[in-house]
Amino acid sequence: MKLAFLGPAPPLRGGIVTYYGLLARALAARGHEVFWASFRRQYPGFMFPGSTQEGETAAWLDHPNLPRFVPWSPLSWWRTYRDIRREAPRAVVIKYWIPFFAPGFWAVTWLLRRRTQVRVVYLLDNVIPHEKYPLGLFLTRQALRQGHGFIAQSAQVRRDLEAVLPGVDGRHVVEAPHPVYDFGAPGRPRPTREEARARLDLPPAARLVLFFGFIKPYKGVLHLVDAAPLLKERYGDGVRVLIVGDVYGDRQPYLDRIAASGADDIIRLVDGFVPDELVESYFVAADLVVLPYVSATQSGIVQIAYNYDRPVVTTDVGGLPEVVQEGRTGFLVPHGDPAALAAAIARFFDEDKAAEFAAAVAAEKRKYSWERMAEAVEELATR
Repeated sequence: MKLAFLGPAPPLRGGIVTYYGLLARALAARGHEVFWASFRRQYPGFMFPGSTQEGETAAWLDHPNLPRFVPWSPLSWWRTYRDIRREAPRAVVIKYWIPFFAPGFWAVTWLLRRRTQVRVVYLLDNVIPHEKYPLGLFLTRQALRQGHGFIAQSAQVRRDLEAVLPGVDGRHVVEAPHPVYDFGAPGRPRPTREEARARLDLPPAARLVLFFGFIKPYKGVLHLVDAAPLLKERYGDGVRVLIVGDVYGDRQPYLDRIAASGADDIIRLVDGFVPDELVESYFVAADLVVLPYVSATQSGIVQIAYNYDRPVVTTDVGGLPEVVQEGRTGFLVPHGDPAALAAAIARFFDEDKAAEFAAAVAAEKRKYSWERMAEAVEELATR
């Protein structure tokens, strides 16, 4: 079966790009042909608060593509529609996460629905965005109305879809959890914890807590910074808090909060895009992954952690309690509570939960497979 993607591709970078690359690989392994109608631009420069929109992507995730789509260019929308029509796929798969892309997605899918037999399958990260967008719900509703089918990556996302599109036919909605991310090169052995720490110049014996991902206000990183002094009081120099990711917006509030925390000697902020080749080392080096989110629907960071058998401490928001099992694969804490966050991290180390939780994660991650996501795409493409 021939399928199409409409979404960002290398040399654009980020978790969405990696997701598409891994999904393309899973679909190809099942005998499908994938045409990638990719973005030529992703954001106008003045709207992008990170360091760079392009970056080094793992070579084994590259996929042939035709860069055409520009979210603010109606002419590119028309050309993207023509590209997909010419390729004549059975379905086009569109990952939806913020309303900024909705007008372009609406235009392309409106044309496809009225001029072709191509089915439109939306793969939903977020239906309701974390940040406010002008006319966000209206734009989201208009875009999603063009969908023939929807893949919701959590029960929370499904509930949000049903709220935004009342009366959506449940037969056209498939729940499939976000698959695990594997950043290791095929055929290459995974580095040991010691090798990963040496590569990153991290203390070989310290208790290492990792936050990873784009640093935005809703991610709650400042709460992790506020938890760090409590960890230092308990473990002294034997703990490290590693915050790794591209700061969206002004980084000074983070630097100021770290400097004023009294724990700046155990906190390391690695600001900037992390090449795919280096992602694996951070997760292998860590003992525990922490997501102090203030709001969320689901998070691909949990799936990266699970791929490397790393337990997770996260907040009880959105769909995160669906994937982090309290007392089995990690701990859940109230959002916005640095003391509770520090207590859960300390409990993990004091009760020596690493081996027990890692075994549970290894068993749990089996259901987060790319084969399951590929099956969901096949189901909706042929229904």
